[in-house]
Amino acid sequence: MQNPSPNVEPDLQADTLRRAAIDRSVKGPVLFLLTNGAFWLMASTVLGLLAAIKSFAPDFLGHASFLTYGRLQPAHINALVYGWGFQAALGVMLWLMARRSGQELRTGKSLMMVAAFFWNITVTIGIGCILFGGNTSLEWLEMPAFTWPVLLFCFMVFAWPMVSMFARSHRPEGFMISSWYLFGACLWFPWLFSTANICLHWLPSLGVIGAGINAWYVHGVILLFFVPVGVGAAYYFIPKITGQPIASAQLAKTGFWLLAILGGWTGMQRFMGGPLPAWMVAIGAMTGVLLLIPVLVVGLNHHLTTLGKHNLVAVSPTLRFVFVGSIFYPIAGIILALISSFWTGFTFQFTHAWYGYQIIAVYGFFSMVAFGAIYYIVPRLSGCEWLSVRLIRNHFWFSVYGIGIVVVTSVVAGLQQGGDLTAPERWDQSWISVVLNARPYLIARAVAWAMITWSNVWFLLHLMLMVAGLGRRSSAPTLLERHDDHSDPHLTHGAKA
Repeated sequence: MQNPSPNVEPDLQADTLRRAAIDRSVKGPVLFLLTNGAFWLMASTVLGLLAAIKSFAPDFLGHASFLTYGRLQPAHINALVYGWGFQAALGVMLWLMARRSGQELRTGKSLMMVAAFFWNITVTIGIGCILFGGNTSLEWLEMPAFTWPVLLFCFMVFAWPMVSMFARSHRPEGFMISSWYLFGACLWFPWLFSTANICLHWLPSLGVIGAGINAWYVHGVILLFFVPVGVGAAYYFIPKITGQPIASAQLAKTGFWLLAILGGWTGMQRFMGGPLPAWMVAIGAMTGVLLLIPVLVVGLNHHLTTLGKHNLVAVSPTLRFVFVGSIFYPIAGIILALISSFWTGFTFQFTHAWYGYQIIAVYGFFSMVAFGAIYYIVPRLSGCEWLSVRLIRNHFWFSVYGIGIVVVTSVVAGLQQGGDLTAPERWDQSWISVVLNARPYLIARAVAWAMITWSNVWFLLHLMLMVAGLGRRSSAPTLLERHDDHSDPHLTHGAKA
């Protein structure tokens, strides 16, 4: 029998060179998106902090109209979703799709940079319009109607090359679950975005159906864009860092197809008891609960994949963020089931619990996974390592505690608020008593956003230094703790792979 070892080193060198070439091809667009997204994340957390303070202290910072809660809150959410969320998602998706397909980005880089520039300009104008009175009053679509065709075109500039990479990829491992999730996100968001905007801006006299379409859009963006990107990234990074294959390909396929089938049927349950047709509300409620199945399937698969490697969570920044984000995912699924079910939905309907669900889905799950991806991707594009372990730890812990406080206080406040609204003995009491009962939770929310803002200040500075090439010059990655197992290529000198 021949010894295959002489061929191993050339194969590894060729694979390393190929991946380095792929990284160079996507470096400009990815770093531009991630850096601008980090600026918007900073802006969103500041706006979230101000909105939280204004919710219990409306006289804070005077009576300027652009600093009222009714304008700060939608500006905060739009900055989080369109400023940070979509740019971080597109940056991570582009890098992952290029890596998973094994293809360089050969054309369209200049167009991508122009599209990313116009995306930021459009979001800036849109949020400025919200702050100065141009709010459309459509949730997650508050920016003026003229902005959506620009955003859709910019998204397609990035989505089309990724779809092309997916179509041309040939991998021996067969079903690439992370690529399928990213491919789905590229297709599902344009459908959601164009359908919702055409219906709500171009079709007259929709009446209450318009509110249902708006709710369908918000749920769809969470479940068919942010969730696929987050789950797809987790399916890439967890096996990559642990050095173990995905535990069950069958569970991975089941989770993907159940999400694809069920994700577009939710939203109408937000108006249970309202003037919408009962079957629409019932289907939304049913799918909101049934989505627990793919959520738990994915959670189980991630847990099984990390068995025996949980010690790496303490060592790898990427795995720590992704692992915690994966824990937030089933929690988000449980909250969605609670606000969707007929037994509990009436209590949580139109309360602070809805805000808690948005934050745990977009920030708790997606953003934590995106942070983990950034801590892995940026060193491979910038040619240097993260400067400070302390800054990474501060970013992690302040984010986790801040998100946890926002979500817990929002759900508990929603439970109390719903109980106050539905209690028969309170039928003759004023609304102000309901507001005052929620005041302690709103104060806690402000403290939480202050913690998150603090973490993002240092994350933004850290990222800017990396993009400027001022990171640590070393062939070894920045680890959170000393790791003695030098045989692990993902945590030592082979981490550049």
